[in-house]
Amino acid sequence: MNKFAIRSFRPAAIGAALLSAVAAAHAELPAGAAAAITTYQTDVVTAVGLVIAAGIAIYAVRKLGQKMGWL
Repeated sequence: MNKFAIRSFRPAAIGAALLSAVAAAHAELPAGAAAAITTYQTDVVTAVGLVIAAGIAIYAVRKLGQKMGWL
């Protein structure tokens, strides 16, 4: 093999090794832990959505205040 073929093979091998390690780690979780992770993901998505919505509301009120001459 030439050196270019080896260089292009390394990232793929590293990615495959990491993916298999993650898949093996996830497969060994107990059912209770998997349920807790799913619940946590739902709560985090809700919390992040609320934070983003609050940021958009603050931006909109500031922009409205600038347009109306309040600020």
